[in-house]
Amino acid sequence: MNPIERGTKLGRDLFEINTDSLRKIAELSAENFKRYMELNQDYLQKLPEVREFSAFVELQREYGQTLWEGVQDDMKARGEIVREAVEHSGSALRGVFSSDDAEEAVEAAA
Repeated sequence: MNPIERGTKLGRDLFEINTDSLRKIAELSAENFKRYMELNQDYLQKLPEVREFSAFVELQREYGQTLWEGVQDDMKARGEIVREAVEHSGSALRGVFSSDDAEEAVEAAA
């Protein structure tokens, strides 16, 4: 494979990796937004039932804890998506700059 073909293939592979990663992040964002709206709806339904300050504090604590856990899960999932993209990009780059290609370049220069 000549350098132009390898460069074109690398560009196409990186584009596909980025497209796939962005699609996964968009799906994750939509799913998280839906869960966030459900959490808020649940909270607002329970709020009128609160009659004591301690019950309000407990409801608020539960809401905050659930929200925080959701944010943590979201960050872990996004990190996993980025990690996979970096691994795939590294594989694509290593495929273009493999040791066989380096040996061919040295032989061609000699």
